[in-house]
Amino acid sequence: MKFVAQTDIGKRRRYNEDCYLIDDKIGLFVIADGMGGHNAGDVASQLAVDVFREWTESFSITDLCVSEKTTIVDTIDQLVVDANTRIYTKSKISPTHHGMGTTLIAGICQDNLISYVHIGDSRIYLIRQGNITQITTDHSHVQEMVHNGIITVEEARVHQNRHIINRAVGLNQTVVADTDQLEILTNDILLVCTDGLHDMIASDQEIAELIISAPDLESAGKSLTDTALAYGGSDNITLILIQIT
Repeated sequence: MKFVAQTDIGKRRRYNEDCYLIDDKIGLFVIADGMGGHNAGDVASQLAVDVFREWTESFSITDLCVSEKTTIVDTIDQLVVDANTRIYTKSKISPTHHGMGTTLIAGICQDNLISYVHIGDSRIYLIRQGNITQITTDHSHVQEMVHNGIITVEEARVHQNRHIINRAVGLNQTVVADTDQLEILTNDILLVCTDGLHDMIASDQEIAELIISAPDLESAGKSLTDTALAYGGSDNITLILIQIT
């Protein structure tokens, strides 16, 4: 299994409010995208990632209980709860951080299975045999409009309110995350990315072609980032590519 991670501030933001973590020893990936419309989004995303980093520094591989896959889901779900508490508490005691929050997407790849947790509008894509599938579902008002048949998926990709999310880490005292598992096969590629990438490259097929046509995973990441920048780079861009070997 091979991991590649890249982040870019983009062309219009003063700060990079994205934060990420990879740990290829246990197959862990995390991306947090601080809320751009709130105070201290970069602080919120860093706090969320810190919870996962501290966990990796304090556990042994047996803690994953790889024979019981649901335990992995429960573990990363609890880490999201811990991150929510940390961010929410800091926002209450520090006026300069009031109202901060972050999206969060994290997972562990073990034994041909990915167990993941998701809050917000960062995404996981699966590229398999040349086809691309969006694995996660955005927590956004625009996605609700798609679900209710008000607009199409194509219209959602360019909708003016597509950045408005309805679920995030740290905004409220409690948080509800989507958790799931997915079987992964040899030669599969997973793309984990913030909206700074998938909003700029509005065609999933173009995303897939940029990855498939690249000579290696590092080049694929650079090609995705460069293309998002060429299309405007209106937000921070962060991605993690995982190749199953």
